[in-house]
Amino acid sequence: MARSIHPVVVGTAGHIDHGKSSLVQALTGIDPDRLKEEKERGLTIDLGFARLKLSDGRLLGLVDVPGHERFVRNMVAGCTGLDLVMLVVAADDGVMPQTIEHLDIVHLLGVRDGIIVMTKIDMVDEILAEIAEEEIRKVVQGTVLADAPILRVSSVTGEGIDELRTTLETLALKVEPRQSNGPFRMPVQRVFSLPGIGTVVTGIPLSGSVRPGAELEVLPLGAKVKVRGIHAYGGKVEEAVAGHSTALSVPDAKEIGVHRGMVCAEPGVFASGDAVDVELELTPRSPKLGHRDPIRFHTGTVEVRGMLLLLDRDVLTAGDSATVRLELDEGVACAATDRFLLRLQNPAVTVGGGRVLRLSRSGRYRRRALGEELQGILAAGDRPEARVQHELEQAGPDGRTVDDLAHALERPEGEVVELVEAMPDVLLHRRAMRAFPVAIVDAGERELMESVERMLGRRPDAASIKRSALRATRSLPLVLAEFVFERLQEAGRVRAGRQGQILFLDRLQPLPPERQQLFDRLVAECEQRGFRPPTVDELAVAVGLRGDSLLSLLDRGEDEGRIEKVGDTYYAASVVRSVLHAIRDNCLQHDEVLDIPKLRDGLDTSRKFLIPLLEYVDSLGLTVLRGGVRRLLPSSDLSRELAAERGA
Repeated sequence: MARSIHPVVVGTAGHIDHGKSSLVQALTGIDPDRLKEEKERGLTIDLGFARLKLSDGRLLGLVDVPGHERFVRNMVAGCTGLDLVMLVVAADDGVMPQTIEHLDIVHLLGVRDGIIVMTKIDMVDEILAEIAEEEIRKVVQGTVLADAPILRVSSVTGEGIDELRTTLETLALKVEPRQSNGPFRMPVQRVFSLPGIGTVVTGIPLSGSVRPGAELEVLPLGAKVKVRGIHAYGGKVEEAVAGHSTALSVPDAKEIGVHRGMVCAEPGVFASGDAVDVELELTPRSPKLGHRDPIRFHTGTVEVRGMLLLLDRDVLTAGDSATVRLELDEGVACAATDRFLLRLQNPAVTVGGGRVLRLSRSGRYRRRALGEELQGILAAGDRPEARVQHELEQAGPDGRTVDDLAHALERPEGEVVELVEAMPDVLLHRRAMRAFPVAIVDAGERELMESVERMLGRRPDAASIKRSALRATRSLPLVLAEFVFERLQEAGRVRAGRQGQILFLDRLQPLPPERQQLFDRLVAECEQRGFRPPTVDELAVAVGLRGDSLLSLLDRGEDEGRIEKVGDTYYAASVVRSVLHAIRDNCLQHDEVLDIPKLRDGLDTSRKFLIPLLEYVDSLGLTVLRGGVRRLLPSSDLSRELAAERGA
């Protein structure tokens, strides 16, 4: 069934009682007025739907909208997803107020093309028809229908209906169908219940496709529903695609409060918000609009009240264009490039419309700064790479998460990851799933290395520093610092050192000969003292160095893995290694419990040195103190390492 549908939708527009519904019935044989009240009053109140069979057997969808000014909100909801429009003007009335407003609406909402249909031609003579046609031509100048053909028809006599059907088919086949790739999104036009089926939601998908069994997210609710079945154009189909009117069977929809104005979409791709940044164009008939004026915002099938926030001026006049923010009374779900309509709250007249730039959240803002930011989005256009660059420029050293970028671009995260990784000027921190400009990462690396040089300035022989000492700054936030560390580690320039230290291998350059001699004497002194290690003061006497000069060499000894500081004393690393083997052997001989007296005697040391040493070994993960006794951790990495050295 899906293959027999041409994914293009045509809608009607025009003043009340100009014969829109009669025209649809004459074309299709289907009365689009479905409500009892509509049939009784002969007045279209809500949206109607019919299908026109094309000459190749495929079906073309027609949406009939109400023409009364009180139902403009319903008319706008029906324009969601329209590709073509039939502007209907009665020959006996000519152009009327709702003719003009509907024309503004279809133009501002970006309907791509259309036909002008002059109805009730049987009720006028040729002169009146010519006058009406001339009037129509003047009104449509400057709109999408400026060059549209004007066809004269009568739904009563059938005059011109066949020609209209042929012209409509020709035009529909010329229109490029909407893309069915990308994530699924469908503004909800109607919600109703059917016996044996349950709740049904209808609409025209704007992008993507969906099949039975799929899960959809209802925005702005954030709730999930499951699609049980799909109908389109009077029959069951296996797939709903962008560009044709669709009915989804979603039994749980009514319980969670789904209604017109909401959006059914692929989960996790689209967002909702109560502020919308837009590119606004006022109509030639618009009154002046000021900063913080109350407005009605229409997009998709939703109407929400809100406030107009002007960013680079205080007043807009008829025909003006500007980038503005609309702060709304409640959340909506829309996407970048969506068309929107702006109407006043009182009187409720159409004053403008345009294109959504970004969905956002209300809150504090600076008019000038926000205006400049929106100009950046405009400059990026529809190019996803340019939009990523813009988002990253705005983010600065904090970068942007893949999730943030996915919502900004309205694309699945997987596509965003592929996009970012293909951009030569952008780097992706995969562990944090956050993107940064290459220039920001390079600047972060320079700042980090300069910070290390400053902190180790008084100890030039040292090559490591505690990770906690490298504090995040405004220009080097923690997430960027972590990424820089990761890249330095991958490049072999840093590695994890002892006790939470980071070892900067670039600093482990050979020492000058004089310093190397002093360093060797320092290590030899520690080795000679064995299990009765020296303090820093004792080393100062033995080597003849004091202060930072001595501490710098001691740090170097730790960085090279030749000296280990235990409490206030310094052991040769080889001595500590022998202690670790002695402790492990001792524990294995006593059911994994350390016999401290035997260890002390075996090492020929005293309690003064042994207690700090045992606590140090605990910190290394070889042993643990529990219930007053020290036990071996045989499955620890260090224990396994020692066992491998012994060949056991």
